[in-house]
Amino acid sequence: MKTKYFIIGGAGLIIIALAIFAVLNINKAQAYSTIQSTYTLGNTVGNTASNTNGQIQEVRLYMKNYNYATEPAILKKGIPVRMTADLNTVVGCARDVVIKDFGVRKYVKTGDNIIEFTPTKTGTIGIACSMNMYHGSFTVIDESNPNAPAEITAAPVSNTPAGSCGANGGGCGCGARNI
Repeated sequence: MKTKYFIIGGAGLIIIALAIFAVLNINKAQAYSTIQSTYTLGNTVGNTASNTNGQIQEVRLYMKNYNYATEPAILKKGIPVRMTADLNTVVGCARDVVIKDFGVRKYVKTGDNIIEFTPTKTGTIGIACSMNMYHGSFTVIDESNPNAPAEITAAPVSNTPAGSCGANGGGCGCGARNI
């Protein structure tokens, strides 16, 4: 009889612990919110990536409200990017950064938090973790194109299936790790 009460009591404690954990982490639901930003290209001073000798765009990658953000948010096509991940904000599975449009996947860590690539196309480029739980975007412009639009609006986070299992983001093992 004591064993029965011990098992029921243990299960009750586990349920209470899970409930407390859920309440303490309720604000993480913001990770699924839609973010939309508008950038005006007519005044890009301070908004586009700075160049080192005109050769490399220096960009900071960080997490804000459980989404990836870059500073600056507008990059230039054809100029190599050196993206430095802020390891104080980019934590957990968010450290496994995927920029699918440019074939980039890198796990950033202390001593190795630099992601390098060259933007080869323009538009809004998505960033996600390998589990597709965290998202963000940046915009690539072509300064040599005089017909560029006056405004570029970052697209809201997509709700399209993430992995081969058709799951809508999150979870490992369903193909979301493939680039």
